[in-house]
Formats: sequence, C-alpha cells, structure tokens
Amino acid sequence: MKQILILVFSALLLASPLAFATDNGTVLTLQDNKTKNDKKTVTVTYKVSIHCQNCVEKVTDNISFLKGVEDLKVSLDKKTVVITYDPAKTDEATLQKAIEKLGYTAEKVAPDTKQ
Repeated sequence: MKQILILVFSALLLASPLAFATDNGTVLTLQDNKTKNDKKTVTVTYKVSIHCQNCVEKVTDNISFLKGVEDLKVSLDKKTVVITYDPAKTDEATLQKAIEKLGYTAEKVAPDTKQ
C-alpha cells in the first residue's frame, strides 16, 4: 500500500508545475524558466515532393523527432515543410538530407519567396 501511495504522489508531483517564490514576491514556475531561456531558433522552408496525406504523416512522424527540431508544419496544399530548429543541435543540410532519405525531393525556399 505504501508503494502505491508513493507512486501516486510521485506522479502527481511530476505532473504539476513546481513553483518557487522569489525575493520580490513573484512566483516562478519551471515552465516560466523554460520560456525565459532565450533559445535561438531558426526557421527554414523546403518545397517537398509530397502528394498525399500519407506523405504528410510520413514526414511529420520522422522529422518532428529529430534532435533539435522545435516545430514542424507540413502543408500538402503548398507542398512545403516549415521547420523551426535549434542551430546548436542540427542544421539545414541535416534536415534536408533527412527529408530526402524518406524518398522525397527537398528544395530550400528563400524566406522572402511567396508560396
């Protein structure tokens, strides 16, 4: 019984945000701390040879879990993949190769180009 209570308490503790009071009376949570880290991210857009919803799912499932990928948007209508990533963990060439490894062509689109 004690083990079950400890497991339940631990799960609740891990699931809830921890809060810490600062000297000036404000409360800082762990989530606040994450957003205060001025993480530099870069966004790149690729024109990709996707043609169906299965292609979208394949790209999403494989690219979104790559190291450094913060956000991923795949548009079947525009045939684009927009990736926001941490340049300290990955780069454009690695991302492009990962898309091409799935069997698609990937061409970088200039940031100022209208889709």
